[in-house]
Amino acid sequence: MLSVFALFIALLLHASWAQSTTHCATGGTANVLAPWYCSQINQQVTQVWQNWAPIALITATLAFLIAALIFMIGIVFKNDRVRTFGVGEMYEAIATALIAVGFLSLAAVVFGVIPAFTIGPINPYDTSLTYISNTVNATQGAVKSLYNVIMITSFYASLDLSVEVSGEAFSLTAILSPLSQTIAPLIISPAQTISGMLLGGLMVLSAEFYMILFFMYIAIPVFLIPGIIFRAILPLRGMGGMLIAIAIAFYLVMPLLFSVAYYFTNTSTIGALQASAAAITAHGQGTGAITNSASPTSPLVTDVTGLQSVMGGYFLSVLFYPALILVLTYTSMTVIADFIGGVSRRTGKLMI
Repeated sequence: MLSVFALFIALLLHASWAQSTTHCATGGTANVLAPWYCSQINQQVTQVWQNWAPIALITATLAFLIAALIFMIGIVFKNDRVRTFGVGEMYEAIATALIAVGFLSLAAVVFGVIPAFTIGPINPYDTSLTYISNTVNATQGAVKSLYNVIMITSFYASLDLSVEVSGEAFSLTAILSPLSQTIAPLIISPAQTISGMLLGGLMVLSAEFYMILFFMYIAIPVFLIPGIIFRAILPLRGMGGMLIAIAIAFYLVMPLLFSVAYYFTNTSTIGALQASAAAITAHGQGTGAITNSASPTSPLVTDVTGLQSVMGGYFLSVLFYPALILVLTYTSMTVIADFIGGVSRRTGKLMI
């Protein structure tokens, strides 16, 4: 029985190498719909998994050996409960091997085939990271334009002029104060508020960017491979199932959702930010910043108001959709953990 299982595992591992040929050969589904997957993700996953294949083979074989031993003990002592438990452990050992083999197919479907039918043959990592980077650049441009306007208008609004005639000084501040009192509520205060909101958005975008990068590099070697090995060991099966679920959710599901969300929302947001920043920069140069902000209908006031109207869509794409994506990612992780490890309910309180 052990020899048969070892042969079965060897055939499955050989099939895992053949998956790259099945999906990425000329005319293969993934190669036709998402050629980037075959040249990037598939090679990376296969290369990492090859280094751990011997350990996985030994671990899965050992798990099957323990299951066979439990099964034989149940037969010797005529204990149906122990025998049934041994049969279940055999199924678990086979399931672990199937998870190891099926991950490349899962990655090909989730990364290549599904996006190809929804948003085109794009790399979810490249798409999400590129859109986040473009949003960061547009946000920085808007903050820079607002900062320049705040500095210039604040400078002119704080001027204190006086004229000295025959040794007697006459202050002209009273003449300028109505203008400064108009500039403060129309330009300075709104610009400071919006720039503060945009700086908060920059921090959120940076956190999203590096979170995607973090799981892109560590999901397979840190979570997936140890998870497969731990799942083959009876006392560590729950931990292994959770690690596999984390790898699948954060390596496959999360970047795909980010790429879809930013593909449909960030183009308009980036365009609106860039247009507002260009208009504010054009109307906020030198003394023109004062003349363009003297009334509620002045060009600079209108530009700042237009940028303020963009904030709704901006934070919808920067905060709401990422929060929804994280919720969906966590939900998928718990569902997968329940399916392959059955420990999400026991660890839910620790992860919240």
